[in-house]
Amino acid sequence: MNRLILTLILFCSTLLAQSPILINTQTEIDDFNILVYEDKSTKLTIDEITKIDDFKTVNNHISNGFTNSVYWYKFIIKNQSSKDIERYIKTSENILDKIDFYLLSENKVVKHKKYGPGYFIDGEKNKLERAYLKLNLKKDETLTIYTKISSYYPMFNSFHIYDKTQLENFEYNYTTIYSFLIGSLLSLTLYNLMIFFYTKDTTYLYYVLYSLCLISWQTSMSGIYPFNTFSNTQAYYLIGACIPLVVAFLTLFTNSLLDIKLFSRKYYLTLNAISIFYFILAIWSLFNFKPAITIMNATASLVLPFLLYIGYKSYKAGNKIAIFYLFAQGFFLSLATLFSLSSFGLLDYNYLSRHGIMIGSFLEMILFSLALAYRIKLLEEEKLLIIQKAKNNLEVKVQERTKELEESKKKLEILANKDYLSDLYNRRPLFEISNKLINLAKRDNSDISVLLFDIDKFKVINDTFGHKAGDEVIRYFAKLLKEDRRTSDIVARIGGEEFVIFQPSTKKEDAYNVAQDIRKKVENLEIKTDNKTIKFTVSCGVASLTKEDKKLDELIARADKKLYEAKNTGRNKVIA
Repeated sequence: MNRLILTLILFCSTLLAQSPILINTQTEIDDFNILVYEDKSTKLTIDEITKIDDFKTVNNHISNGFTNSVYWYKFIIKNQSSKDIERYIKTSENILDKIDFYLLSENKVVKHKKYGPGYFIDGEKNKLERAYLKLNLKKDETLTIYTKISSYYPMFNSFHIYDKTQLENFEYNYTTIYSFLIGSLLSLTLYNLMIFFYTKDTTYLYYVLYSLCLISWQTSMSGIYPFNTFSNTQAYYLIGACIPLVVAFLTLFTNSLLDIKLFSRKYYLTLNAISIFYFILAIWSLFNFKPAITIMNATASLVLPFLLYIGYKSYKAGNKIAIFYLFAQGFFLSLATLFSLSSFGLLDYNYLSRHGIMIGSFLEMILFSLALAYRIKLLEEEKLLIIQKAKNNLEVKVQERTKELEESKKKLEILANKDYLSDLYNRRPLFEISNKLINLAKRDNSDISVLLFDIDKFKVINDTFGHKAGDEVIRYFAKLLKEDRRTSDIVARIGGEEFVIFQPSTKKEDAYNVAQDIRKKVENLEIKTDNKTIKFTVSCGVASLTKEDKKLDELIARADKKLYEAKNTGRNKVIA
């Protein structure tokens, strides 16, 4: 009975124990189970971990998301081939902060290898590489390996077992593919940088900055030159600031490429706010990397779909360029979502979830370049349309312009005959018209009289009340002169304070009476300006046409003598 119980216990123990990874002639093993233990204390040593039996069986494709824990992985490998063999345990990621390989023989550590940026030595040329452990397995030998991993980046990774040839092939293929993709992106970046220098269009600058940050991020995560060696740990994690900058410049590029400001100021301001938020995250990541990158990954899963929605709204608003943007963001968002889900441990780690984002970025950048090229095409078409429209409307515009010039000419002629301050005729039309009327009057033997007015002590008004008040006096007097005038009368301002009324068919006595009437009205006039009251008087000389007169100058000269007489005998007078 006791033997039966003992046999059952041994059988159950065998079932619960990990089956070793059996190696025969395979040159690579990519799918197998391993044991894992989560050390939340992060303080367990190799001696302590070998005494723990609470390991769980998992697949070799690891996806534990962002975590502060240390993970221990246990491998039991057995050589079933008929000869000694050489194999390598290889990690697929080089972004994990610290990786420790412990090779045990008879429960003693016989080999310990360290990898990862966390072990970089200050001042030395530290190489960023994917960790591996070389195993020399004798015939029928079984080895136990523990791997300790901690990470600031997401805890995702996969383990592989290769022979030397397959190990070299893996590194060669990985480096070749990534170098091609990154080199292609760099070519697109330089091309658009040249266009920026030529056009000074900030859309191209945002494209270049977005592309450079994306290239720096992917290059540092892949260990491609120039981000394959670092002087210390801090230097490596400084490159991580490129990750939030990728989203910041992508947001600015979206705003500029799609001209969001033209159809929605709300979305325009929202995108600017998002870019500022990610610039702040980039600065924060320089001082406290892990929480900044965790927030960046969490928010990017919301921001990227929002950018796709913005592209859709722009397309619905009639922006043809948005179709390129939608396809570009569609590719990138689909594969970036897989990367994000894997980063948070919500999706199994595999080549697509890990490296698909690079393919998505590559397709995105090509489509963005096409969008920029199509944008130039649209601008050229718009330019040609404007030129054609201008050409078609040129004749109409010339006719309109000619008409405007003719109207302007008429207005100028009117202005040339008018005194700007009093709105009365000036000397030119007065003399031209009057001389013709004088010739007619002499032929018909009819009367003509001229009234020459002068504002008394006008200089005193200017000196006492100011030139502005003096201008008001001239305007009021000019208005009074035009009141009750016949249509045949000509009223003009011929000097600073001198005014003329030319009256056809008017005898001297009638002209005198008109002048007296005007003088009395002025005497009773009060002008209110700047809380002041101005009173003034005028003097007038009257002359009538004689047989000897031939031109207006002669009448004005005689009227001026009478005006001078009125001034010298007390002012505020009319003398004929």
